[in-house]
Amino acid sequence: MTRRNGTTVTKTPSRQLAIQYGRKKINYDLSYSSRKTLAIDVHPDLSVIVMAPKDTDDSAVEEKMHKRASWIVQQQRFFENYLPSIPPRRYVSGESHRYLGRQYRLRVHKGDKESVKMARGQINVYLTDLSKKGRIKTLVVGWFRQRAEVVFRELFDAMATKAERHGISVDNFEIRRMKNRWGSCTNEGRILLNPDLIIAPKMCIEYVIVHELCHLQEYNHSPKFYHLLKKLMPEWEKRRERLNSCVVE
Repeated sequence: MTRRNGTTVTKTPSRQLAIQYGRKKINYDLSYSSRKTLAIDVHPDLSVIVMAPKDTDDSAVEEKMHKRASWIVQQQRFFENYLPSIPPRRYVSGESHRYLGRQYRLRVHKGDKESVKMARGQINVYLTDLSKKGRIKTLVVGWFRQRAEVVFRELFDAMATKAERHGISVDNFEIRRMKNRWGSCTNEGRILLNPDLIIAPKMCIEYVIVHELCHLQEYNHSPKFYHLLKKLMPEWEKRRERLNSCVVE
């Protein structure tokens, strides 16, 4: 049993079905609840979730899916650009790493203690034993995580204050590594942010935060959702484009 937009929804086990839309096959998960109308959600991982009233015929679901097929494909295309595609890292000296939209060179040094420091366009890693190459990744990943906690908190608090002025009730956020998403909003109203988002400029991080905050009021990507997003961030499309480009520059 979950809560969505303040309403308790009892789910049944889902079924995996599909329709054909031109040359494209649209797979979807269908489940039933006590709701009165059929809802179709397209998630950032490109999955299509259909929630139907109990005793709804499959034919009625298929008919609705065909009517919304164009919209579903449009949403999936949007999210294809939203999926992060970060090149794998080797964590060796001289390798380029991005932080808040800027490129930095990784440099490994001998030191009295293990640490990571940023200076003069470089991310400097200090090891007491240079033969322990595996420690480089551990230290760098940990440093980026610490920076994400600080930066995300600053930006989240600012965006949450803005969202609350538009009637959105905000709780908190959690940093969680996700394979296919920069951010997410759970059914319980918890905002999740991918630590890899720290590679993006602050303006892009703000966009992801606002995007997920809007889901606290409008769970799916309906016209109401985009209307709310536009109110909170009129230039959201430019920020999204910048986010899409920052991982491939």
